[in-house]
Amino acid sequence: MEKLIIKNGIVFDPLNKIEGETKDILIESGKIVEKFSAKKDIKEIDASGKTVIPSALDIHTHIASQQVNWARLLGTNNKKFKEVWKGLILEDIARDYISNGYTFILEANVFPSLSKQTIFNLKQLPVLDKAMLLNVSNFWQLELEFQRGKIDNMSIFLSDLLSLTKGFGFKAYNPFESESWDFKVLRNDLTKNGRLYNFSALNVYENLTKTNENLGLPHSLHAHIEGYETNQAKNNLFIVLDKIKSLNLEPNSNINSKIKRSQIFHLAHASAYNMNGDNEKFIKFLDENHNFDLDLGFIGFNQINPLITSDRRLINTLFNNNNSSKNTFKLIRSAVEFEGDSFASLRYFKKTTKFDCILWSNAIDLALSIKDKWQLQLSINFPNYAHINNLPEIATWLTSNKARKDFMVGMNKDFLSNNSLQNHDESLSFNEFVIVSRASPAKSLGLGDIKGNLGVGSDADINILNIDLNKTDIGQEPDIFKRALKNIDYVLKAGKIVKNHEKIALTSQGKILWAEGKANKEEKTLIMKKKKEFYQKYYSIFYNSMETTINDRFLKKIK
Repeated sequence: MEKLIIKNGIVFDPLNKIEGETKDILIESGKIVEKFSAKKDIKEIDASGKTVIPSALDIHTHIASQQVNWARLLGTNNKKFKEVWKGLILEDIARDYISNGYTFILEANVFPSLSKQTIFNLKQLPVLDKAMLLNVSNFWQLELEFQRGKIDNMSIFLSDLLSLTKGFGFKAYNPFESESWDFKVLRNDLTKNGRLYNFSALNVYENLTKTNENLGLPHSLHAHIEGYETNQAKNNLFIVLDKIKSLNLEPNSNINSKIKRSQIFHLAHASAYNMNGDNEKFIKFLDENHNFDLDLGFIGFNQINPLITSDRRLINTLFNNNNSSKNTFKLIRSAVEFEGDSFASLRYFKKTTKFDCILWSNAIDLALSIKDKWQLQLSINFPNYAHINNLPEIATWLTSNKARKDFMVGMNKDFLSNNSLQNHDESLSFNEFVIVSRASPAKSLGLGDIKGNLGVGSDADINILNIDLNKTDIGQEPDIFKRALKNIDYVLKAGKIVKNHEKIALTSQGKILWAEGKANKEEKTLIMKKKKEFYQKYYSIFYNSMETTINDRFLKKIK
């Protein structure tokens, strides 16, 4: 049994209400323990004058989805892409995440019929724990369930699908948008029924939310609202939020976790829904409704960014509008039957473009203004909005008004003259930064018992930062904070040192986390028989062909 003690660190552990307390952390067999089983063969790290925090979790990434290979292909002959993204090679992605203190990532959009490729990629991703969300919001297999609100039937089928593919939860993504586009029209009302089906996109959000809570899955429904990065986004956002609010749902009380999630609905890349820069109504909604949460979606202004999406409206805006920001890169597009659309391209974000500056400021405005920081998770929509190596600088924008003002030099003049962020004096404390980057993502994902905290029984996923917060004002000295995050002394994964100053070890293998929830299985045989018949009659693959075959040692079931 490997034993390690981290001595005299300045500990920040929001899930256990520890804020700047000097204490020891004891680790044995990959877990944090109260005391060792024996007082011998104990290794020691002296963390005196240094800060000890849980490792970070990324709640929204696109690193193993069906479109990533296309992004790699499009970047093959692009010098900037190769320089910044290193070909999006999995080993390099893992190294960069570990360098920035992360030990868990969530792949946020996977079509079930392509899930085997994602599992294969996740298996090849070293060190990190990981999971994937299945996109089921375009499933014709669930036509009757969406139409009639047959939650028990939907629960049985979707629970079985998770078990088959080893998925962790569900993504709602522009439900049945493709049907409108096939008729060459732009859908403007989420409440109207389709031409070929007797239910609306709003019914899909509603019934998937109900089903998720019926199953008691670790994470709530994870939603991408149609129209993001366009002016239509705000209207669609509040149509969906108000509908989910009207359901009066609470998180399933039978979730098998001591630290239970608070939300029934998670909103992806929340920076992208108010393109006029006015977040007041959105902030008010979150402040009044604590069973909703969101990941922020920070823009990093890299030299170039991959674009990996399933949003037709966004692609239409970027490639078909006759304006100065028209995208000139090549686009790869495809549709997966009964499941949805896939797009991949490249693009730039520029500080001189007002639209890009608003996206940048929205994430910061939401982070600073929403009162309950447990409703927020730091994300960069990797790789769409930023590189994980931007994280140290992003952290200073949150914790230092000085760093924000310095970065805003040279931004679009119209943006600067009309945006209130430069007068926003608030900043996050270091403890609040730990909440949004570690504790809150863990809680939102339903992993708070084992991730994002330093309590007894938790996974020993830990960062040791070379910064003494008793002697450093990170608001006034952002460069010191940035340097500490950029050069983390130690990163531990399951008690093993995977980063020791400049040395990173990629020899260990993390787990693929999955869940199936708890469905009433009285009618499972009949329901699954009908669903399998649907695949056999109308699909190009059989249902059972999606089954993932992987050694159990790579898996961890979250019950």
